[in-house]
Amino acid sequence: MILYYDEVSPPVRGVLLAIAALGVKDRIKLEYIDLFKGGHLSSDYLKINPLHTVPVLRHGELTLTDSHAILVYLCDTFAPPGHTLALPDALTRAKVFNMLCFNNGCLFQRDAEVMRKIFSGAITDPTQHLKPIEAAIDALEQFLQRSRYTAHDQLSVADFAIVATLSTVAIFVPLPADRWPRVCEWFAVMEALPYYNDQNRVGLDMLRKHLAGKIKL
Repeated sequence: MILYYDEVSPPVRGVLLAIAALGVKDRIKLEYIDLFKGGHLSSDYLKINPLHTVPVLRHGELTLTDSHAILVYLCDTFAPPGHTLALPDALTRAKVFNMLCFNNGCLFQRDAEVMRKIFSGAITDPTQHLKPIEAAIDALEQFLQRSRYTAHDQLSVADFAIVATLSTVAIFVPLPADRWPRVCEWFAVMEALPYYNDQNRVGLDMLRKHLAGKIKL
């Protein structure tokens, strides 16, 4: 099994968190693709993923090019019965899928839109472009009013996907506890995970350095 990655990418960091939580890092070969040097645009990589994105997971004849599909596949492949990340029934799977779709279709897309504008030089002050992201965090606050974690009362891969995105958003979007108390509470729980720093914060800090030359932090 091979994971093509660059930890500056939020979707990659979500997958790295899941790999750490499942304890299977020694079973997955990591192949670094340097996004800021255009590694994702090389002819060899485009043969693997014509979408020129990371992460990509290859396992035998299977190639997955979406981080959320990778997260589900990792659960189905490595999470034993009773593991907090296991998807043992249709109800659990539906709840986790629902929040993965929230990240993929809403929170991450709104973050990515602002990031594209920053790195293209279209904007240098993202504060005028935050309303869609803030609306997505408003929705996340409501979801977290219903359960301890984003999908249900147990940690799931949806939490990894969302915290990787939200921690990226938090580089330029303040997260006041008076507006989003449950989001901030949940975020603190995620930051306290023993593998959070190595699998998310390191890549986040790398991204922050790249952003420092583009916007005022």
